[in-house]
Amino acid sequence: MYWSVRKVLSVSIILLAIAAAPASAQQRVPDRGMFAIGLDAGFAIPQDELLDPGAFTSVSAEYYLTPRISLKARFGGAWFNGEDESFDEQMSPMHLTGNLVYNWEFGKIHPYAAAGGGWYRYRFRFADESAGTDSKFGVSFGGGVEYFFSRTDTIGGDVTFHVISGDAVSSFFVYKASYWSFSGGYKKYF
Repeated sequence: MYWSVRKVLSVSIILLAIAAAPASAQQRVPDRGMFAIGLDAGFAIPQDELLDPGAFTSVSAEYYLTPRISLKARFGGAWFNGEDESFDEQMSPMHLTGNLVYNWEFGKIHPYAAAGGGWYRYRFRFADESAGTDSKFGVSFGGGVEYFFSRTDTIGGDVTFHVISGDAVSSFFVYKASYWSFSGGYKKYF
């Protein structure tokens, strides 16, 4: 069977159009109306000199108002021990915050800045016994960067300063309640 140049060109153009259709149908990520969930782990540094740095972890859910602006709910906590080993008190702040996030797009790399506020609940232990709780309002601000290793999956890092109103008061001591968190993690877009 004899194929003319015109037939070969026509079939080639049709095949290219079919191959390009799925790519053109792909939605940008992130985009308006998308959701994302994330999991982070790292460490936190308390502002009180009586406490040592400790572990930090959080989970988040995010909704995109535009490709650049999102609302992010974050639940997490930190675990601090007393600096002196003979002093056996522990402070564990847990937080539930809401943040407004702005991200920039540089190909696969998306830096972002965030600010918001929320509720912080402090639990205290002394010699493995409960030493009370305290609740505070606080604000958080920080930023980070995400790297897209697939179209809807990222890894990244985050630095947040948790500014808490007043001191955290246990049954035995008063602590500066603010702290820094440094974490890395995974995020999935839907």
